[in-house]
Amino acid sequence: MSSALENRVLAAFASGGALARSRGGVLRERPGQQNMATAVARAIEAGDDLAVEAGTGVGKTFAYLVPVLLSGRRALLSMSTQALQDQLFARDIPAVVRALGMPVRVALLKGRSNYVCLQRVEQALQGTATLGPRDPAIAAALAQVMRWATTSRAGDLAELPTLDEGSPLRPLITSTRQNCLGAACPRHVDCHVNRARREALLADWVVINHHLFFADQLLQESDVAALLPRAEVLVFDEAHQLNDTGIEFLGRVLGDAQLRDLARDLARHGPLWARGQQPWAHLSLALEQATRVVGSLPRRDNLAGMRRRWSGAAPQGVDVVVWLRAVAMLDQALSQAHAALSATAEASADLRGLATRAHALRESWRGIAHAPQPDPPSGDARWAEWGFRGQWRLVCAPPDSSAAFRAWMSEARSRPRSWIFSSATLGGDDALSWFTRGLGIEDWPRLHRLRVPSPFDHATQAALYVPDHLPEAGEEAHAAALADAVARWASRLGGRTLLLTTTLRSRARMAERLRELVEHGRCAPLQVLEQGRASRRSLLAQFREAASGAAVLVASATFWEGVDLAGDVLQLLVIDKLPFPPPDDPLMRARGERAEALGLSAFNDVWLPEAAMALKQGVGRLIRSETDRGVLVIGDRRLLTRSYGNRLLAALPAMRRLQDEAEMGATLDELVLTRSSTTVHPPT
Repeated sequence: MSSALENRVLAAFASGGALARSRGGVLRERPGQQNMATAVARAIEAGDDLAVEAGTGVGKTFAYLVPVLLSGRRALLSMSTQALQDQLFARDIPAVVRALGMPVRVALLKGRSNYVCLQRVEQALQGTATLGPRDPAIAAALAQVMRWATTSRAGDLAELPTLDEGSPLRPLITSTRQNCLGAACPRHVDCHVNRARREALLADWVVINHHLFFADQLLQESDVAALLPRAEVLVFDEAHQLNDTGIEFLGRVLGDAQLRDLARDLARHGPLWARGQQPWAHLSLALEQATRVVGSLPRRDNLAGMRRRWSGAAPQGVDVVVWLRAVAMLDQALSQAHAALSATAEASADLRGLATRAHALRESWRGIAHAPQPDPPSGDARWAEWGFRGQWRLVCAPPDSSAAFRAWMSEARSRPRSWIFSSATLGGDDALSWFTRGLGIEDWPRLHRLRVPSPFDHATQAALYVPDHLPEAGEEAHAAALADAVARWASRLGGRTLLLTTTLRSRARMAERLRELVEHGRCAPLQVLEQGRASRRSLLAQFREAASGAAVLVASATFWEGVDLAGDVLQLLVIDKLPFPPPDDPLMRARGERAEALGLSAFNDVWLPEAAMALKQGVGRLIRSETDRGVLVIGDRRLLTRSYGNRLLAALPAMRRLQDEAEMGATLDELVLTRSSTTVHPPT
């Protein structure tokens, strides 16, 4: 028997209901959306929990917003990214509130680093005035930020679209928990972070992100005041990212960014409060140089972004003698900085805070970098990562978030009445095992599970082609051969092609090959866009603008999910290889070892589900609306020749299969002919 809340939810979604009336009577009923919405309503009414996998096009956002609003419960709504936070707060929630005519107090709360710190901006400006700016552009930008900050009510850096995530300005104008002066700050009353938190504590709904959720849980464990208000309902959208997000918080992490921030603050605050008492410039430079040395250590394969297993005296691929020398150099720089700051700490709150940070970083460095120990007996994974431009970090973390997450859901003092998890990819079975095992809730007694398929007709809208003429995925010639095929297909289609690669190396090689083909006139004059040469936002904007100008976007990593290119902007999606984790990835190895200790199979229960979920996310970029048409190419014959191929295919929507190049060409030609208007380069 349906509950009162379920009936109200169904009425809202009905053809003549509140949502339809708010859209001028035009509302396409979606049975899957209604199924999800009533399941959310049942969970809320019963105080139960729900994990729901809702395929692309279900309309999952309204499916959880409507029952939460109609329930009248206080809620936390957690998103995976800040962009999705902004969209939910500024677009989706107002639409539901207007439609149902039920006002609700909503607050948007982000992490501290997303708000301008008035005190640090003022100090940065004061530093450029007294010490002279290293870069005149930085001084001008600081002045511009200060003018904006004094008039902005929220102080949210998202209001500055020109401020990129990697801007060198960000550390100068934001605070961290370590460098915040708290109540001692002269701008404490005007603090944008404090204002946002006060508003959150008074709100009915608070829109947060997964990072903030984990940060708040860990603060509660350390008996520090919670950032977030108590809630009766906690909704996680894009919940498939929860496990990996949690690992970042549950382990120990130390990287170049924290050390560079300390070096920068040494150079700024030392002369400001204790000029002449310590060699501040030298201390800052020594710390900066030691940090740079770690970032530039020679590595055997020199691959960026790879997790390097670390079970001995040095990370995999790094010479032990060279590593220990770099470790000692950074230890000395941190020790000298701490000694200087301790000697002058009474001069100001800033220097006292810096002394505390220097001590904590030195202890963290010694705890992670010094010990020539085997993998921790607890089953934690230990690794090092090097990125671009000298970026690096060391990590010691549990293989998943299960222990912590299960404990949090069990605690009565902090437990909402209902936990709702939602994503397009939570598992390959009805038990959603991939997701629930990672959070330790596979046997949770109050957890209900639901799978709602996409309403799109993929069998009609999409075709799948697995070329059998390409070299094996592991062969050196694979990347060039696939790039040649992509150039041929994209030329025939007129661009509109997204090429997703499983590694940064493949991305670089295939983009380079495509550019060579274009430059030598061996294909149509395609515009080759490559991730890493511009911001994600800029690349997607260029790709959309070039829809009739024959563009191919080559990307990896973050472009496998969260990319929405609806319409005929994207009609060919190419995935270079099956996205299995690297065989020596320390995190995946630790998960595999844990699975085998439980009597499971590392390959079948860890590696294969990971690949299936990643593949499912990537494939989801192609069909984004009822009118989309496109072709999916998976350039890996293992999908057809290996026994596990059927499991991977079963994770994907059913699509028409193309058998050979002739069918592929005919399908591309059909896509061109059915487009309303386009400029297409003839095949060469």
